[in-house]
Amino acid sequence: MLIWKSLRPYASGFVRFLHISYIEAKAQNRGSHLGILWIPLSSLMFSAMLALVFRHSDSMPLTDFFFYVLAGYIFWSFISDTLTGSTDVVQNRFEFAVHNNLTLLGLFGKLLIDRMFEFFLNLALLIVLLIIMQPGRIGGEVILLMPFLALISITSISVAYLVNLLTIFYPDMKSLIRVGTRFLFFVSPVFWSAADSVGGARAFLVQYNPAAYFLSLPRQVFGIQPLEATAWLIALSLSGFLCAAAFVAYLKSRSFVRNLK
Repeated sequence: MLIWKSLRPYASGFVRFLHISYIEAKAQNRGSHLGILWIPLSSLMFSAMLALVFRHSDSMPLTDFFFYVLAGYIFWSFISDTLTGSTDVVQNRFEFAVHNNLTLLGLFGKLLIDRMFEFFLNLALLIVLLIIMQPGRIGGEVILLMPFLALISITSISVAYLVNLLTIFYPDMKSLIRVGTRFLFFVSPVFWSAADSVGGARAFLVQYNPAAYFLSLPRQVFGIQPLEATAWLIALSLSGFLCAAAFVAYLKSRSFVRNLK
């Protein structure tokens, strides 16, 4: 009971911000018949195109490769939004935070929930399609879904703060981050299979690209890839490092950032 009382304000805030995210997404898609369903529908169409055009190996059936690409693209969208959507949070949303009586962490938390809302819509699409087309894929690994969501949440908000702090001190980094994110899309195993990368440049990218380890996690959760403890340990280590760096950066910069106008 005491635990619930301490957690209740956070749960209430999460639900309130999630509802606001829904209203904002609905407003952005007003005038269309499908409304917010365009979010998962666009992910579906783009993933299907990638799966059809870039499938180059007979080692994986087309349906399996489609789910490989869909799971990767859905999570890549979350990664991309974390990077490119955090370059000007403090610079452009200061008045929004003041108007809504948000703290600095509250502002970044609100934007995290916006990203999670779209991610949940896309994740619902993936789950529905798996149940319809390949129900046998969803097994005991799905129990890792909640730890996965917790891991990407704390990592996303940490990266968002570090990115924004970087662009405050070095404004030109905003354009560089956007270009770098597009570049990272092509060098990460989103639409090409890591399983086929047994040598050459792709094998190097799979081994040394941090995004590759994070992209494998949702695929493992839903049985699209075999469970691999190494990927989880590396992702946890990277997340721990980013969270620690963001915490130190926040302690040293919060007074300056709060007064930034």
